[in-house]
Amino acid sequence: MSGASREPHAPVNRRPYNAPLRAAKAAETRRRIVTAAHELFTTGGYLGTTVDEVAAAAGVSRPTVFVSVGGKPELLKLARDYAIAGDDRPVPMPERAMFVEVWNEPDPSRTLALFARNMRRIYIRVAELEHVLQAAAQTDPDLTLLAETSLQQRRHGCTLLARNVADKTDLRDGLSVRAAGDAVYALASPDVFRLLTRVCAWSTRRYESWLAGSLQRELL
Repeated sequence: MSGASREPHAPVNRRPYNAPLRAAKAAETRRRIVTAAHELFTTGGYLGTTVDEVAAAAGVSRPTVFVSVGGKPELLKLARDYAIAGDDRPVPMPERAMFVEVWNEPDPSRTLALFARNMRRIYIRVAELEHVLQAAAQTDPDLTLLAETSLQQRRHGCTLLARNVADKTDLRDGLSVRAAGDAVYALASPDVFRLLTRVCAWSTRRYESWLAGSLQRELL
């Protein structure tokens, strides 16, 4: 009726927007997807794994996989990143505590032993995935750049170690920093880790001891 007073609308109860909570849930979903991808890639191979299988293993829908991470190349890249670091924090490996300890260790022999320890810890998580990446890159052009970048990053890290050791002591007679870095690159490769721990059935502790001794003999 015209002119009649109207009852005020009842307030609408809206769920408050919680950005940190949403971000945490999104990160947890991403971790589940990446963990599932890692497991499937290392057991079934890159070509043998589908996005649908990753989604099912993670308990999410196929679209959620693409929204949270992306397609198979992105899944493999993020799975590798997580495996190398051991978590999803955006902190470069040279700046993480395990490598800061290496850089700051004054004794060169102990420096190489700490580096060997780090390689054991990292390769337990990532050696199989690295093998999957390098194999898949031979036939999948979408992975070529990632595979090349992986090798370049590892070689750069090995050169950093060689330079760090050279700053602490004289290298073995006639050994340049570049040659020392090449030696580290060869000895501390994921392929060697896989060969010794899978084919030769070494324990990872034995691998660590062997790598430390080999680096010390080659560089010092």
